[in-house]
Amino acid sequence: MCALLRLCQIDDQVEGSVDGKKINISKEEKEAAKDRITSEYESYPATLANILMDASCFQPTLSRMKKQRRNTPDRQSDLEDRQQQSKERLTVHIIGASEEAELWGEYKMKHSSCKDMYSAYSEALTELATTYSGIVSIRLIFVGPNCPAKNVNEIRILNTDRELQGSLEGADNKGKKRKFAGSSCEVILQTFKGNYDKKALASFPKPDAVVFFNPGFTCPDYKWTEALDVAVQQDTSRRLPFLVTTNTEMEAISDLQFLYQQGYIDELPAIVADIVNGDNACEVEPDIADYNDNNVFFGENPNSGNRVRQSGNMANDLFVKNRWIYGALFSSRDEIIESKLSKKGSKDGKVSKTTSKKKINSALM
Repeated sequence: MCALLRLCQIDDQVEGSVDGKKINISKEEKEAAKDRITSEYESYPATLANILMDASCFQPTLSRMKKQRRNTPDRQSDLEDRQQQSKERLTVHIIGASEEAELWGEYKMKHSSCKDMYSAYSEALTELATTYSGIVSIRLIFVGPNCPAKNVNEIRILNTDRELQGSLEGADNKGKKRKFAGSSCEVILQTFKGNYDKKALASFPKPDAVVFFNPGFTCPDYKWTEALDVAVQQDTSRRLPFLVTTNTEMEAISDLQFLYQQGYIDELPAIVADIVNGDNACEVEPDIADYNDNNVFFGENPNSGNRVRQSGNMANDLFVKNRWIYGALFSSRDEIIESKLSKKGSKDGKVSKTTSKKKINSALM
């Protein structure tokens, strides 16, 4: 425990300095601290891209964007014509985003070794864009009152041609506003400073998926009902898939219970239902994702970083950002209204379990 607390202190010192200068620790300790800090920031794009790629609740949306590849390379003019015809565009809203977390804050300004944040998100999405080759653009919209005061609109061009990717290995391929001879995908990264409400989102494309990083749905300091209602109601023709990360297992369980009680999800993962009902539930194993028939998933995040943080409440309370994940399809708007009315009449508070647990070792890896 003492060793972990010391690492927490070193990481805080290195993060607050400029390139680790003027800190009385060894060069090796500085480099190790930079690696831990960077892994935490990189966990945001890695989690978004990999879970979006692998979790079952997102597959119906992505499957319609997978097109048959051509055997011969396209000329640039042919590629542009074909992309205009397909027009498969993936839009993801990152709700409650902040400059200091999802957008890497001052860290990216102080440390010359830190990768460009926007390119980190676009590069993390390369496999998804390559696999689902019908996607011609991926738009990430970061929305929150703590986003940068000046809204950002950055564009990166991803090469999604597997053969060309191999020939470019080892080259400088950040892809900023760069066109490729083969297939390509445009990644648009935008920020909006403000609340996630109908007025602010009138000019945004509707989301195909929404993401919440450490939202704290049950924290009394935040009010999430309006944002959740807006997310669900933007497109009433389908059920919207979502992803949530939390720092601890307890937060994930509390968040899931909140979403279920408010009618935003139809049911809980089986192991969470056991805990809520007071049954003898075993601890979640690191390599298990708990799925049910409605594509609810819950488990440890294989994409989280390795930086350990110290809680401000208790000295020995340690956590890792984005360590736990869960997601599902939101209930439909009518189902949410009906569920809220029916749950008001429930007296025992017990959660019905129609779920089944499946051990999935590779679905989220």
